[in-house]
This record gives sequence, structure tokens and C-alpha cells, in this order.
Amino acid sequence: MKVSEVGQVKHITRVVGRTFARKTISALLVGTAVLGAVGSAHKAAFAQAILQQQGTLAPMEDTYTFSAEAGQTMTIELKSSDFDTMLVLKGPNGEALTSNDDYGGSLNSTIVMELPESGTYSAVASSFSSQGGSYQIEIRPASEYEKVYSRAYSFMTAADYTNAIEAYTAAISLNDTDSSAYLGRAEATINRTYAEATTDLASPSDWPPAVVTAVVADYLKAADLLEQQGEGTTAASLREQIQYFTGTPPEPQPDPAVQPDLPNEAIPVEPNGGIGDGATPLPAPISPISPR
Repeated sequence: MKVSEVGQVKHITRVVGRTFARKTISALLVGTAVLGAVGSAHKAAFAQAILQQQGTLAPMEDTYTFSAEAGQTMTIELKSSDFDTMLVLKGPNGEALTSNDDYGGSLNSTIVMELPESGTYSAVASSFSSQGGSYQIEIRPASEYEKVYSRAYSFMTAADYTNAIEAYTAAISLNDTDSSAYLGRAEATINRTYAEATTDLASPSDWPPAVVTAVVADYLKAADLLEQQGEGTTAASLREQIQYFTGTPPEPQPDPAVQPDLPNEAIPVEPNGGIGDGATPLPAPISPISPR
């Protein structure tokens, strides 16, 4: 598959393991050949092999090629909800330039890189644990936000937390709707606090107040964004973390098995005979039959 023009985006959905399945037939034929070789001394007992060949079974992976110019920054994104992705970028000479396993706090893989030369590059999609499943891969020119966020992520992996905080802040100024940038900045702030501490920090209660304020603000913003995107469970988890940072005990949740106490007093009847808003009025009382 090729991206032959700058700015063209390839969005591909594939199922890892199809190539492996096709190769299974060849493997069975090779197995037949091995049995024939073992029994070569007893040719009368075994039929002659129709195929005898050596081979190597490669791990399950798919390769996609694209053309790009020197100095161009490209984003390669590999996502899957079925397995832990692995992504490798190879240069025009076939050598691996870089790789990525997890990116931005997820198990998905992303490479953002300025390409050193013009030519045809290869993006290799695979699985960390060799498991198969559906995935999506997209190759596109990197946006300014992706470039800055990638720089922040690189600072984090290099334990340069001060520059990571500055880069995450710059990324947020370009796009304030990505929760991972807020979480990345919070993580960098926490890591810098522990790295620069001159005393033992046993818990967030030992953090400087300014650190607690900054981390809680980033977690709150990330939780709000995730909730807007339908990630309610993750948002709730972040809010529990905020309570841990601030030392606030979690709010007690009602036990669904315990029924609330009901009032003993009678339910008041509205003037029109109904009980509560929108209730059906009570029927008029039946007059007693008078004796003749």
C-alpha cells in the first residue's frame, strides 16, 4: 500500500494473522516432507514426498509502503482494541529507523518523525504478543500539534521533566481538547517533584501545594474531556485519583440492597383529588342509597 502524494492519508483496516493462516498449508506440506525424510530408509513403507523445502515462519505482521520527501514529518498511527500493537518504521534502504509500542498513555502505537531522505518508506504493523485481531493504520503528514506533543513525549521518556512540562503546555495551547496532553503534563509535574525532592515524599500530602493544585487542575480537565467523549469509567477513575491527591475521602455510595426509609405520614392529596404532580384524580365518592 502506498501513499504516493504529500498530504494523502491512508486509513486501512486489516486482520492480523491472515498471512499466517495461508502459510499453515505450506507448513503442513513441509511436515509431510520431514516425515518422508525420516523414513527414507524405509521407502517401501512411505510414499515418495511431493515437496521437500526448507523455510522460516515469520511473525505475524503486515507492511505498508509510502513515498515521502526529505525533511517531511510524518505521523504513523496504529490502533487496535483486540491486541497490544507494535509499529516499526523502515527507511528506503530497509533498515529500521525507529519503533514504538505504547504511546500517549495507551497500548496503541504512534510514530512522529522527520524523514531523513526522499524515497519509499515502510511501516510494519505487528503485535507485541504475536496475537492477532483487527486494527487500523493511518499514515499522514504530521500536524503542528502532533509534532509538539511528540517532542513532549520524547522529553518524558528521557526523564527531562521540565522540558516535558513546557512542551505539553505548548501542545495544549495548540489543541486544548486532547486529554492525554493534560495527563502527560500532570505526570511530568509529579515526576519532577519526586526527582527534585530533598526529603522523603511518602504521599501527595507531602507535595508542595502548588504541585497539588497544578496536578488536580490537569486531572479535572482530562476527566471532563473524557466524559464528553463517552469515557465515563476512565473519567470516574481520574476523579478518584483527585480525591487521593487532595486527601479527600471518597463520597459514600448508597447500598442498593438497603431500601430507604419511607415516611410514615400519609401522602397529602392535592385539591383536585390527585396525588402528586400529574396523577390521575381520585374518583368522586359514591353517594349512599337512601332508604325508602
